Amino acid sequence: MADRPRLASFHRRLTTPFGDRASMQWTDGYYTGTEYTSGYYPNLAPDHLRFVCHAAGVRCRIPDRPTYLELGFGRGVSVNIHAAANAGVFWGVDFNPAHVAHAERLAEASGADVVLSEEGFADFCARADLPMFDVIALHGVWSWISEANRQAILGLIRLRLRPGGVAYVSYNAQPGWSALAPVRHLLELGRDRPAGAAAGVDDPGGVERALDFLKDVVGASPKFFAEVKPAANLASGLPKKNRSYLAHEYLNADWHIPYFADVAGAMAEAKLTFVASARVLDRVNDLNLTPEAVALLDRCKPLELREAVRDFMVNQRFRPDVFVKGLVRMTVAEQERFWAGQAFVLASARDEIVLAVSGALGEAVLPAEVYGPVVDALAAEDYRPKTLPEVVAASGLTTLRTMDAVSALTVLVGMEVLRPARVPSAQEAARSRAYNAHVLERAVTGPALKHLAAPVIGGGLACPRPVQLFLRAWLAGDREASALAASTWAVFQTTGDRAVKNDREMVTPEENLEVLTEMAERFIQAILPLYRALGVLD
Repeated sequence: MADRPRLASFHRRLTTPFGDRASMQWTDGYYTGTEYTSGYYPNLAPDHLRFVCHAAGVRCRIPDRPTYLELGFGRGVSVNIHAAANAGVFWGVDFNPAHVAHAERLAEASGADVVLSEEGFADFCARADLPMFDVIALHGVWSWISEANRQAILGLIRLRLRPGGVAYVSYNAQPGWSALAPVRHLLELGRDRPAGAAAGVDDPGGVERALDFLKDVVGASPKFFAEVKPAANLASGLPKKNRSYLAHEYLNADWHIPYFADVAGAMAEAKLTFVASARVLDRVNDLNLTPEAVALLDRCKPLELREAVRDFMVNQRFRPDVFVKGLVRMTVAEQERFWAGQAFVLASARDEIVLAVSGALGEAVLPAEVYGPVVDALAAEDYRPKTLPEVVAASGLTTLRTMDAVSALTVLVGMEVLRPARVPSAQEAARSRAYNAHVLERAVTGPALKHLAAPVIGGGLACPRPVQLFLRAWLAGDREASALAASTWAVFQTTGDRAVKNDREMVTPEENLEVLTEMAERFIQAILPLYRALGVLD
C-alpha cells in the first residue's frame, strides 16, 4: 500500500453541513417478472440516519420507538432486520406479491411489529388509515417509478412525515449516468426485439435477449463504445451481474435519472430540506475533491447549490440523500453532548480492518498513528461498545485531539467497519435471535440470506454462509473447531459446495475439512467475541 497517497490532513476537512407490456398494468411499469435480490441496506437503519443528521449538526426526530415506513422494500430483508433489532412499528409497501410473501415469512420468524402491504404506491399513499411516520425511506425506487407515483409519494411525505422526521431517498443520478444511459437504451431495444439467440431458454423479462443484443452491438466495434470508455466498461461487466438485479435496475418501463437539484426541488415542495449524504465518506473532501474543487465549492451557497456542483466534480452516479422536515441546526453544546454520549462498536473483526479507504480520487492510506490506536481501543475488552471519551482515554491516544478523534470515528463509520451502538432491550435481542435462527436454518436448506440482525447496532451484519453454518453448529452445542468443520462439511456435501482457500476450491474431503477447521478456529477466536458484542448471541 506504500504507493497509495497518504490521507494525513483530512481530519479538519470534513464538510459540515420488459417482457409482456400488458402484464405491467398492475405494476405501473415497474418490472415484476422476477424477484429482486435479497440485499440489506445499512443506510436505511434508524440509528444510521440519526447519526448522519447529528454528525451534520442537524436535529432530527427519530425516537427510540420510531414509526418507520419503507416504500418498495423488495424482498423485505432490510425492513425485517430493522423491525427485529429495534423497538417501534415498521411499515412496508411493495406491489410484487412474491416480495410481500417473502417479507411476511421473515416477519413471522422474528415476531417483530411489521405492517406489510401489497399494493401500488398511489393506492397506498391515498389510504386514510396511515399513521404519522418518523422515517420514510425509499431505496432506489425513485429512479424506477412513474411521475404519477413520485407525486403520490411527495404527497404522502407532505402529509404523513412528522415535523423533524427524516426522509431517505436514494436514486441513480446525473451527471454520472449521462455516458451510461445509452447502454440501458440498447438493453431495452434488445429486450423488445423478437426472440432470437435466447429463444427456448428460461428468460423472465427478456434479460438474456437484451444481453445477447448488447453483446452483438459491442462486438460490431461501434464508434460509441470506442470513444466512451465508461459505457464500454459497463457493457462488458453486465453479463456477470445477477439477472434479477439487471431486470430491476435496467428494464423498468420508467427509468428516471435526475440531477440532485431536481430531487431537492421536489422534496422542498414536501417541506423537506437536504441534510447530507447517507454515504458518510462523501463528507471527506481529501478523498473526493481536488483543492481547486474545494475552493470552488466553498463559494457555492446555499448547500443545495454546492451539492449540485459537487456532483460534477465527482461524476456522481448514485446519491443516497437524507432530508429532514423542518431543519433546525444543533447548537455547539448539543453537538458536543452528542459526540460525548454516542457509543460506537466495531462491526468487523480487528484483523479484517485495513487502514485504507477509497473515494472519488482513488484509494488512500489512513494515518496509522491515529487509526491504529483508535481501532485497537475499539477492539479492546472483546469489542465492548465505547464512547468517544473512552476511546480518547485509551492507551496511546491521550494526546489525540477531540476533533481528530471525531474525524477518525466518522471515517470508520463511513467505511462500514464501525457503527453507532446502543443498549438493546430484552425484546429486541429476542426478536433478533429469532430472526437469526431462521437465517441460519436457511443456510442449510436455502435460499441463503447474507445478513444477521444485530440489536446493539439496530441493524444488519454481513455474515457469509460458512460462518452462518459455524454459528448454527455452535448454538447447537458444538464447541470444538473440528466439530464445527464437520457439521459444515456435512451441509456442503448435500448442497455441492466446497471450501475455498486462496481462490482455489478444495476437492477432497480431507482438504475441505482441513480448510473448514482453519476457518472454524478463526471463528471461535475472532468472530464469536465480536458477535457477542453486537448482540448476535449471548
